[in-house]
Amino acid sequence: MRISSRAVLSNFEFLSYFNDEELEELKKMLFERTYKKNQLLFTEGDPRERIFLLAGGYVKLEKTNRDANMLYINYISPNDFFPYVGLFNEAFYRYSAYAVTDIHVYYVPTKKFEAMIPHKKELLLHIIKRLDLLTRRHQDRLQTISTPLATDRVEQSISYLFQNFSSKQGENYHVDMPVTMKELAKIAGSSRETVSHVYKYLKKDNIISVDGKYLIVHDANYFLGKLQ
Repeated sequence: MRISSRAVLSNFEFLSYFNDEELEELKKMLFERTYKKNQLLFTEGDPRERIFLLAGGYVKLEKTNRDANMLYINYISPNDFFPYVGLFNEAFYRYSAYAVTDIHVYYVPTKKFEAMIPHKKELLLHIIKRLDLLTRRHQDRLQTISTPLATDRVEQSISYLFQNFSSKQGENYHVDMPVTMKELAKIAGSSRETVSHVYKYLKKDNIISVDGKYLIVHDANYFLGKLQ
């Protein structure tokens, strides 16, 4: 549905590059929607008709091959827009997008959003930096799946989540989105049995623990060198 009142968009950093008049124009084009956990927002190959602004929850972007092997995976945190990849030059989505949690999003027609960007140098620089971050995350992911030992892949995958999607709470780091053993196995390209084995010995040494479906890292130093 189209938003019926003045949207609270101040948490979106990229919108700080728009002046008040441009923001008002953007708000007229915005629609608002919620998705339940595991709902599909779009699938690979769909027409790239919408740009999404994630106001709450987490979204996963993924691409798999015919054997269901994970070729690409990335997570979108709140207060960011997606997808960055394909801006200006692609007519179809390159990845599929799923709600990791219940989510709250705004969306705007792609062509209208892209028309507002080209003359804004600061915003273009912001987009380039975000694309660089996504590239580095993908490189970390490639390093993980190219590691021959399954146990090492699991530890590197935990490091990937910790270094990219966690926040410090007291002396520990909490991965901000729920991650099941099944999901961690997908990221690592390993079995759930291997993930469970690695988790047990890391928990025994008080390196990590799990609170519900949320991963907690107690020994950050253990993981800091895993992706170098």
